[in-house]
Amino acid sequence: MLKQMSDIPPGTIGFEAIGEVEDDDWERSVEPVMRRAIADGQKIRLLYLFGPNAHDVEGDAISAGAGFRARHPTSFERVAVVSDEDWLRPAMRVMSLLVPGKTKAFAVHDLAAAKTWLAEED
Repeated sequence: MLKQMSDIPPGTIGFEAIGEVEDDDWERSVEPVMRRAIADGQKIRLLYLFGPNAHDVEGDAISAGAGFRARHPTSFERVAVVSDEDWLRPAMRVMSLLVPGKTKAFAVHDLAAAKTWLAEED
């Protein structure tokens, strides 16, 4: 499941992966929040936390998020992905090349730094 985080800086949106994450989780939890923010004219600063409570993250869920970002490239200012999973780092590099906006990966123990980076002014 992807659960919206409440303990993040103002003007940012965060989601934590808990347990098994499927593509339906993206459609139910994340996409409606992103669509509202875009409709309100907000530039999105998004944090994903794939911490120790997450397991079995479906590739389709990651693809759904990347596809949404690709369809709305100018709506995203910053995306921080927090995880200790090695496979996410190369995917983040590719995403940062394909879509405008800043993208950065952080280790789970650097969650506070990720939140700070997400809220920084350009």
